[in-house]
Amino acid sequence: MFKLLPQLPQAGRDQLARFALTFAAIIVGWAVAHDLHLIHVEPRHFTEYHRPLLPITDLRLLALQYATVATLGPGLVFGALAYVVCRGNLLSRVPPAPPLPLRAAALGFAGVVVIGELVILGLGAYSLNQYKAGAGPLYPLALYPDRTEGIIHSQSVNISAYLVAPALGATYLFGIWLRRARFRRP
Repeated sequence: MFKLLPQLPQAGRDQLARFALTFAAIIVGWAVAHDLHLIHVEPRHFTEYHRPLLPITDLRLLALQYATVATLGPGLVFGALAYVVCRGNLLSRVPPAPPLPLRAAALGFAGVVVIGELVILGLGAYSLNQYKAGAGPLYPLALYPDRTEGIIHSQSVNISAYLVAPALGATYLFGIWLRRARFRRP
């Protein structure tokens, strides 16, 4: 797999860059929307409990800053992995599978991101309801910087994102690999 990249012709490198940038844009866009929601739920999540990166006080810009910093690099890596899964021949001893076009891969991934965010927000709401009912939040209390309802909700959403997003990303890539493996040419 690692030998694939240095041997790529220029067109392949361009396609790799398009995959990396497209998937990074989807992931950063999701993270910005996610963090804008968190800023609305509990501004202190970013103003008190995150280390300042730049001297920004506008809450929307804070959300944009943290989302971009946290996800741009991983988004580029995920896009490169998506390129390999959608275009590469990961099992060199079998005939290659037909490549999956970037548009189809990106639209499918965008759908996965929307479903993932709905699950993440649902987990955050469930955690807050559990906490309000006296049962404690979804995750151990040691993971919450304070016990206010806003922080319980925003931190539950954030922890859920850290758990759900990578799992869904890996599941998406594995699903693409399985789909392509089913359509291998004889």
